[in-house]
Amino acid sequence: MERLAESAAHSATHRARARVSRAACLLFAALVVTSCSGCQIVIGVLQIFEGFPKTHNDFYVRTHHRSLSEKGKSVIVLVASPPSAREEEPSLDLDVMAEVSRQLLVNKVNVVESQKIAKWIDDNGLIVSQTELEPIGRHFDADFIVLFTFDDFGYLENNSPGLYRGHAHGKTTVAEMVDDKVTPGTKRVKIIYNNPFTAKYPTIRPISADQEGPDVFKRKFMGRLSEQLTRTFVDYRPEEEIQ
Repeated sequence: MERLAESAAHSATHRARARVSRAACLLFAALVVTSCSGCQIVIGVLQIFEGFPKTHNDFYVRTHHRSLSEKGKSVIVLVASPPSAREEEPSLDLDVMAEVSRQLLVNKVNVVESQKIAKWIDDNGLIVSQTELEPIGRHFDADFIVLFTFDDFGYLENNSPGLYRGHAHGKTTVAEMVDDKVTPGTKRVKIIYNNPFTAKYPTIRPISADQEGPDVFKRKFMGRLSEQLTRTFVDYRPEEEIQ
């Protein structure tokens, strides 16, 4: 009985706090409303409670409202880089593939596990720009294939070995596996998105090697790069813009 009484008291307290919190929110909104006029009233209140509207991702815009998170669709992420980039960062392909896959998964995209892709690469060789995507898509029964192709990658400012400034350039390609009308019952690749990307960190001025160790800087740049590549497919708010 004592436990029931304590539970009832706790519930009553929780409801009271909820009423107070709601009243405080309404009072705050009223203060905002009285300080605005016309359409600014609606905009002000919405921004308080919901934040600024999200910016549509580039893939959504360029493909006329397609999304990697479409119901029942699965996605594989691949990375291709030249030998010069892998000399700079031997694990570039696998690191970007794993991190972008993770971030897409967080955003409710059904991504094939990067470990499975890595195992396929171990058995079949590195992905390169000339790699046929169709057999990979069929092997993993994927609906979308995302391929990041690097042309350039590095951690140092050009002609300045003592200064760090991460840089990368390449293109993002998305292929959709569609029904092959020539050979019924099979799938073929259809390119639905192809757009260049450029990344630079920091954007304003490089960082001296005396200010930050190489491991810390590399980790930061790889994080920024992977986030930028992910945002090709994920909406975000203006205040979340990558600097």
